[in-house]
Amino acid sequence: MKTTKWLGFILMTSFFLSCSPTMKDTWTKPDYQTRSFKKILVIGAFTSLEARNSFENTVVKTLADEGVYAETSIVVLPPVKKISEMSEEQIIEVVKSGNYDGVIVASLIDVNSQEVRESGGTAIVGPYRYGYGRYAYARYGYVYSADYYRQQNTYVVESSLFDAKASSKEESLIWTGQSGVTDPASYKVGAKEYAKKLVNTLFKDNVILGTK
Repeated sequence: MKTTKWLGFILMTSFFLSCSPTMKDTWTKPDYQTRSFKKILVIGAFTSLEARNSFENTVVKTLADEGVYAETSIVVLPPVKKISEMSEEQIIEVVKSGNYDGVIVASLIDVNSQEVRESGGTAIVGPYRYGYGRYAYARYGYVYSADYYRQQNTYVVESSLFDAKASSKEESLIWTGQSGVTDPASYKVGAKEYAKKLVNTLFKDNVILGTK
C-alpha cells in the first residue's frame, strides 16, 4: 500500500512539472554538466520594489521546494532604478563576502506594446414586468456592444545564472533565458509568474540539480 502511495505521488509530481510553463528562448554554456549549488544569491534588478521582492522571494521559495538553498539580495543590495546602478564591483563584493557559489540575475530589458482587438458582446438587462394580478410577465432587453481596441503590454525579462566560483568572468556565465509576461494584474503578480517560469526552466533543462 505504501509503495502504491509513493508511486502515485511521484507520478503526480512529474505530471505537474511537465505542465509547468517554461521559457522558449534560452542558452546554456556548451559542454555544461548539471550540478548542484550550495548557496545561490537571487537578484531582481527591477525598478519596482514590489516586483523585486515578489520575484526574489518566489525564486528562493521555489528553489527551496526542490532542496536548493538560495537567498534574496534585497538586504545586501539597495533598490535601483536600472541595473547599471548596480556596479559590478559591488555585486562581486557581496557574492564573495556571502560565500555564494551561484548567482541569478533578472532584469527588464524591453516592453512591447501593441493594440489588440477585443470582441464586443451582448448584455441582458431587465427584467421589465408588465401585466396585473397574478398574471405577471417578465421581459428582458438586450444591449449590444461593438468590438474595441486596447493596449496590450508584454514585459520581456532576461535572467542569467552565473557560477560564482568560476576561474574567470568569461567562464562564469552558465545559462541565460528570456521570457515575456503579458498584461499582469500587477508588478507583483507578473514578477511571481515569471519567477516560477524561470525556476521551472532551470530544472527542466537540467541546469540546476535539486536534492529532492
